[in-house]
Parts: sequence; C-alpha cells; structure tokens
Amino acid sequence: MRSRDLQPTYHNIPLLKFFQVEREQKRREKRESWYRKGGFDSVIFVPATSASELKNRYMEEVKGAGFKVKVVEQSGVTLKRILQRSDPFRENRCNNINCLVCSTGGKGPCRSTGVTYELVCQLCRSRYIGETSRSAYTRGKEHLQALEQREHSSIMWRHSCEKHDGNVPGFTMNVTGVFQGDAMLRQISESVQINKVQQDQLINTKSDWNYFRIPGAVVTKS
Repeated sequence: MRSRDLQPTYHNIPLLKFFQVEREQKRREKRESWYRKGGFDSVIFVPATSASELKNRYMEEVKGAGFKVKVVEQSGVTLKRILQRSDPFRENRCNNINCLVCSTGGKGPCRSTGVTYELVCQLCRSRYIGETSRSAYTRGKEHLQALEQREHSSIMWRHSCEKHDGNVPGFTMNVTGVFQGDAMLRQISESVQINKVQQDQLINTKSDWNYFRIPGAVVTKS
C-alpha cells in the first residue's frame, strides 16, 4: 500500500470524522482543565470584593485544610471589555431554553460535571447553595421540574411559599465551583459557601446539605 493511500481525503469521511472528534475532545479537555496549571485539583469561583478580601479568606481556609484549590474572582463585564470585543452582542451561552444557568443570565460552565452552584431569588436576593456530581444543566432541569409540579421537596417552591405567599419569583442559577472527580472537596466547598451567606438570606435548611465544619477566617485591620 502506498503512503498516499493513507492520507485523509474528502472521500475518506470516517478518517476525517475521527480527526475532527479527536481535535474537539482535546479542545474541550483544555477548556475544562485550565485551572490544573500550577498543580491545582479544582477551582472555586467567588464574587469580586474590595481588596480581594473574600478571595483571600477562601485561600487561607483552603490552604489551611490542605487542599490544592485555585480561587478565582468573578467580576462583571466592564464597558471597556464590551467595546473591545469583535462582536459585542455575542453571548457565550448554550442557548438552550431548558438551561437554568444560561436562560436566566447566570454565570459559569453549565455543562461541566461535579460542581457547586447557587440559586438566587431575583426578588429578595436569598440564596440556595447546592452541589451535584452532574452538570448544572442537568441539576437545573430537575429544579425546574420540581417547581412546575409543586413538589414538597422543591427548593424554589418552598421559598416561594415561605417568603412570597406562593407567588413564584424568578431565580438565577450560577455555577460557583468545578470539582470533577472529588466529591468530598465539592461538599466542603458547599459548606464554606453556606457559611458565607447571612442566615436571613439563606434558603438552605440543615436537611438540604452535607455539612463539613471549616473554621471561618477572621479578618482584622491594623
């Protein structure tokens, strides 16, 4: 067999398809494992605060617990960044109306598995902190289905009844951390995030989450 017979051509569709799938897989792996540079095992996303105070508190607690977790601040999109984009109206979303993350303007990778997430009431800004071994897209669909069926176990329906007289407000879903393959670290992060929310703004009850007690960091100013 001549070597040129092995070269992919437009007539050799299966071979071309193989290379396309392989290339896309490598791109996807690169997008989902960017945080592993520097020896990190997982990543936590936290809101941007003055002087990175919240980020630094997370880093101290994570380091003290002996975990290799990259802490990343999430900030809003600046006007300068919008104007510099080649297409300022393009959104990096999956465009699936059943995606509770993207359809509500939420943040984070909706298809990554092993994540922590939050549901935010758009009326009172109360928050539910959760974690799942699956993707936020899949877990979000379950939350929506439970709400539509008015299930007793529905987080959003329970909040609507307790705080809004049964009127269902809008909810936004954000991915706050990615912990693929590390269930314990994911659950620890869930507890850390719960501890950061004021009790009067927390939708969670003790039966809703796996609790790992991590001492809170104390920030003092000299």
